[in-house]
Formats: sequence, C-alpha cells, structure tokens
Amino acid sequence: MAVAAQDWLAGAELGDRFTDVRLLRAGSRFTIYEGREILANRTVVIKVPDEDSKPWLHDVLRHEARVLASIGSHPYVVTYYQSMTLEDGRPALVLERCAHTVYDALRGDEPMPLQEAVAIGIKLAGALETTHRAGVLHCDVRPRNMFVTEWHEPVLAGFDESVDVGATEPRPPMHNITPHTAPELVEAGDPTPATDVYGLASTLYELVAGRAAFRAYVGESPAAVLLRVLTNTVPPIVSPDVPLELSDLLTWALNPDPAQRPPGPAWLAEELGRIERRQGWPRTRMIAG
Repeated sequence: MAVAAQDWLAGAELGDRFTDVRLLRAGSRFTIYEGREILANRTVVIKVPDEDSKPWLHDVLRHEARVLASIGSHPYVVTYYQSMTLEDGRPALVLERCAHTVYDALRGDEPMPLQEAVAIGIKLAGALETTHRAGVLHCDVRPRNMFVTEWHEPVLAGFDESVDVGATEPRPPMHNITPHTAPELVEAGDPTPATDVYGLASTLYELVAGRAAFRAYVGESPAAVLLRVLTNTVPPIVSPDVPLELSDLLTWALNPDPAQRPPGPAWLAEELGRIERRQGWPRTRMIAG
C-alpha cells in the first residue's frame, strides 16, 4: 500500500527529505513507514506514534531514541540514524531498513539450521549484554524484534518496551504479552537481566524446535496459555539433531523463577560457545561493549 509523504508528514516541513514513502506496518501504538532519505540516498524505516497516541507514548519513543543512540554502534543492534519532531509534536525515529525478521525465516514448524540458530543466539546475547551494561533492560526479546540486515547479520530492535535499570518513576504498563514474555512480566513484576535471558532463550527454543515453548494450541484461550507459562515447566527439545546439552541449557534459561536462570546474557553466550566447540563448529564471537 503506497502512502504519499504528505499523508503523514503534512506541514512538518520534512516532505523534501524523503521520497517513495510507503506504509510497512500499522500497529496499536506505532506506525512504521519505509522511505528513501534523499540526502543520504539510502532506504530507511520511519517509526512514529499513532496519530491518536497519548503523550506518554511519545516519551516512550524518545526513550528508545536515547537507548539506540547509546548502543546503536553495536554490530548486532539496529542502526539509529536520527530523530525528528513532526508539526503535531509527535517524535519520529529514522532507522536502518532490514531485509526481514528472524521470525520470517521460520516456515511452519520447520526449525532453523542448528548451527545458524546458536550463532544468532551468541551474537544477540552480546547485543543484550551491551544493553544491560548501558543500564537498560530490553523486556521484549522475541523473533519479531530480531531483524536480518542486507548483509545477512542479525540485529536486535524493538526497544520501545525497554526500561532503565532501577527506574523509580512510574510508567504506564507497556509489555505486550507474547509466548516469549517472561513470567515475572506476565505477573506485572519488575524486570531484571534474567528477564532478557528468558526472552533470548525462548527465541532460541523456537528457532531450534520450530515452535515456541508455550505456543497456543488451536482453540486454546490466551488465559490458558498464560497459565501454562506461569505453572508449567518447559518441555525439553527431543530431537536426534539437537544436543542434549543445548536442550538442557534452554530449559534452565526458561525457568519460571528468575533467580534460577543464568544470571545474564554473557553467561548464556559462554554456554552456547561451549556447545559450538563440542560440535566442532566455528566459534562465534560475543561482542559486548
């Protein structure tokens, strides 16, 4: 669906900066457009709050801009180019245009090649470790927030639900409940680094098994899914192609009790690196700043 630049940039005096603007995705909070930035001659995505959004959601997007500005040079974090303010006061982020999401690489219940999945886990563990060292928790780690660049490398995105470590200021609830949401967020608890470990491990589980650990069955209500997340243990991945130690690692990282998970992404990456070594695969470097 093509969208004329004036449809969303009307009166913002920015229409001469982008061309070929089109709608990519309209959500309940943000709208995502694609366009070509004329001066830089590059294709970008432009993320803006919906027109009827509340002011606090504008603050959320500004927070995302600050986070990306501080860690966006990481090779496995989506590249942040600039922020803008539209005439009606809404902020807009200009970000790297990626080829597709990691979720798009999954087809039905077919898993991703094991070596590729483990390498993605290590790379994005480094992105999360860097995020944590910057004093931020992502809080929404899942395949749809992991993109693949034109250079076929994974990058972490979707920082609009991120929170500052130890933040004391009240903030409206942001967390969308998905099959990858940690139990403590389902129960409206405070996130910790182990919350992002859960999200990354849940994503790896889906990449390796071809399905989410707590996917909804046909006819199952959302409440029933949430109850399983809170009360059930994660079923191990039983497959001749999946090393037992990898299944055990993911089961450990998906413990409903945050205190019983690996303490941080770097720890998870180290364990994944040991699996690479034992399988005789090339080692993937975890990069953390």
